[in-house]
Amino acid sequence: MLPLLLAWLHTTNDLFSNFLTPLLPKLMAHFGVGLGTAGLLVSVYSLTGSLLQPLAGLVADRMDRRLLAAMGPVLVALGMGSLAYWPRFEALLLVLGLAGMGSALFHAAGASLVGEYAPKARRGFWLSFFGSAGYLGLSLGPIVALGVVNLFGLKALFWLTPLALFPALVLLFARSPVARKGRPPGLRDFLRVFRGDIARLWGMATLRSLVFMSFSTTLPYWYAQKGLPDAYTALSLSVYSLSATLGTFLGGTLSDRLGRKRVLVQTLSLGLPLYLALLLFPPAHPLYLLILALAGALMNAGIPVAVALAQELEPDQTATVSGLLMGFTWGFAGLFYAPIGHLIEAYGVETVLLALGVLILPAWGLARGVRAQGAPAGP
Repeated sequence: MLPLLLAWLHTTNDLFSNFLTPLLPKLMAHFGVGLGTAGLLVSVYSLTGSLLQPLAGLVADRMDRRLLAAMGPVLVALGMGSLAYWPRFEALLLVLGLAGMGSALFHAAGASLVGEYAPKARRGFWLSFFGSAGYLGLSLGPIVALGVVNLFGLKALFWLTPLALFPALVLLFARSPVARKGRPPGLRDFLRVFRGDIARLWGMATLRSLVFMSFSTTLPYWYAQKGLPDAYTALSLSVYSLSATLGTFLGGTLSDRLGRKRVLVQTLSLGLPLYLALLLFPPAHPLYLLILALAGALMNAGIPVAVALAQELEPDQTATVSGLLMGFTWGFAGLFYAPIGHLIEAYGVETVLLALGVLILPAWGLARGVRAQGAPAGP
């Protein structure tokens, strides 16, 4: 089944994507550069892999999406697998830029194909499964990367590239070309998705992402301020990651039965008090991890739901809107974390994160303003 194969590729793509951050200290030593310079590697990969996803979707909506979905993870694997093979740091920047473009092409084309080839009554389920598969890859990435490098060295990462090549070849040989039927979308069609309901969905998803990305990124700093042990910080981050994965899976699945808009609105309605509880409740309290798990699940449950709804609202541009609602949302939200970090240093964690929580209200309003296109599709 095509959605299952694409979920496999999503795990592989995001596995390799999460090699870079844990390997930064080793790359600094390998190239003889500081953290600021090495951080450019992460910036370049994030820029091309996240913020270019809508443009990648425009390409995917005009080409064979099967080919792009197969090619993307291979580019990522080759880029990450060859980290130690480039003699100059500048060459690696270029390679990782190309790898990021591969990831952008995969996410846009892959999500489009999942939505199109999944049974209509279970589109939410399969998009949730696709998203959860990516979380699995992200979770395994640091373990695999550090395990291989510590045992065999940086150059051994190249041995892992068949992990992406094999499922890519299966996709290429298992399916005939999958090009968009009819007139391909043009620039006017592309610009249209930045207005109306798709723009509301993007605004909702971006505000939602900004609030919870700021919380989860700040959590280690906040815990350290309170003198909590590193083991508790690691446990909290693991609980959040697992609950986010579960929420991603359940969100789209429930939207098949309850309706897309209803799930988006209700998860935001329930997410706001839970988010406030995370800031007002003592982090060392025995119930805190339960609240963190519930909040993480609810705040991430809307990701596949928004993608499914956007695909239903724009059936001729499913790759473009998928790219807009996936990587571009997180990438755009991530751009704001640097100034938020400065505000946290100036005014304190609780004050700034409480102020950010107010953004859930306009997100809720934007979700309510979207047409209820994704009503329950059937039993």
